[in-house]
Amino acid sequence: MPKRKKSGSNNPLSSARKDVGGLWHRKSGAGYHLFLSYYGNQPIGVVTTEGDSHQSKSASTAPQSDGNTAAMGNSRAAKKRRRKKNGSNSASSADANVIAATSTTSSSFQDVDASHPLMQAFNSDSDKYAHLTNFIHALSRPLPLTLRIRKHESADSSELAQTLSRNFSNFVTPVAYDPTKQIYQSTSGSNLCKFNLGHQSPELKSIVVDASMNGTLARQELGSMLPVLSLEAVGAMKKGSKVLDMCASPGSKTLQALEIVVSNSDTKTRGRVIANDVHPKRLDSLRDAVHRSGVPADLTDRVTYTNFDASVFPFPKSKKLFDAIICDVPCSGDGTIRKDPHILPMWSPRTSNELHGLQLKILLRAMELIKKGGVVCYSTCSLNPIEDEAVVSAALREMNADSNSYQLFDWPEDLLPGFTRRPGVDTWNVGFYDANNLEKDDDDFGSLSFYDTYGDAVKAEIEEAKESFWPNSENNKHSLHRCSRLFPQDQDTGGFFVALIKRIK
Repeated sequence: MPKRKKSGSNNPLSSARKDVGGLWHRKSGAGYHLFLSYYGNQPIGVVTTEGDSHQSKSASTAPQSDGNTAAMGNSRAAKKRRRKKNGSNSASSADANVIAATSTTSSSFQDVDASHPLMQAFNSDSDKYAHLTNFIHALSRPLPLTLRIRKHESADSSELAQTLSRNFSNFVTPVAYDPTKQIYQSTSGSNLCKFNLGHQSPELKSIVVDASMNGTLARQELGSMLPVLSLEAVGAMKKGSKVLDMCASPGSKTLQALEIVVSNSDTKTRGRVIANDVHPKRLDSLRDAVHRSGVPADLTDRVTYTNFDASVFPFPKSKKLFDAIICDVPCSGDGTIRKDPHILPMWSPRTSNELHGLQLKILLRAMELIKKGGVVCYSTCSLNPIEDEAVVSAALREMNADSNSYQLFDWPEDLLPGFTRRPGVDTWNVGFYDANNLEKDDDDFGSLSFYDTYGDAVKAEIEEAKESFWPNSENNKHSLHRCSRLFPQDQDTGGFFVALIKRIK
């Protein structure tokens, strides 16, 4: 197996999370409040819609400043002073109003867990962040169980579908927007998630485990399915395609792509998937996951494993570039907080800011490796524009500097009819966190500072600032609205971002 050259850091995510406050940051609850402040100060379209804006006059406006705004209200000290001034009864009343303000969208899902630390942080500042109600309510619930029936030729899924429909329709049903009836999600009334599956229905858990081991079923989130589904829908991924999965671990997208490109009945159209990961141990785990998947060996043998830094992935010796590239980069993961309780306690915009440069390098390399007519799918499980549209915009600007060789693809409208996707944004607010800017109060969290321009951040001596963080005048030309955002509150999912980039020259 090809080996990469040694680099200084084996874990870019751990490196990105450095210096955000350590144990104090995690124990104090600062991450929850910073998360609220950061997304609460973003314009409509980042995590909210026009329909949410009536709940707050500030929802659609950028922080007002002369270049720099310290976001107010995200410290407990400030909240204590407001509560003391306004009286505890009014604060309690505001909390009750927010709990009651759940929209039709939110109320059709599970009940909100008021004890969730994110809900507690939200209720302490509910008057300011009312426009985030649907978003926060969705994130405060466990992620519903999502299943995908595999579609390779060896999978006999009809019996499984009948069993699920006949015996477990009170727990899981096909999603309404998938005409193939291959994507299942737990029903809203069941409150079923991966953590309580065995307790709620031991029989269903046994069926899910068995079907996962025999290659019939994949336990995979909706967001994780989108890159491969969209690449197939635009015709970039099909039988016989040569596909690169640049950051492949844990392997769900590799296996999903394999089902499409490899035919075990037609040896002339046998595609291949190159599964790459920079971490040797993660690559070993990926290899084990592929072999444990139950997918037939004549399919899994068409996976080639490589161990390179994705940002310098080598050109194929054959000189033949890739038909499709899955570029699901390392990210802050704030779209996964419904299933990963470790994300929010350590949340800070610094993580996204630090990862931005690496994400851009990986996307640039993917765009170099894709053939003419091929498509790169750039994706993250984050809703932070610094990791999403800012990266896509910077990559298009650099790669199209001499000639317009790349363009964003529209979301394929015939894919998942009825599925709610939100368009990409072309404006956002850039924030930074100073953990040292604390009041003399044990409960103070410090503050976020937003800067209107890169020049303003430089003047303020913000060392981590990069010019590519900020919206660019060329964003309209790039048609960033063609990117896709998956809001947790729309279909009771995680958060996700997808951009399809086609090489036309």
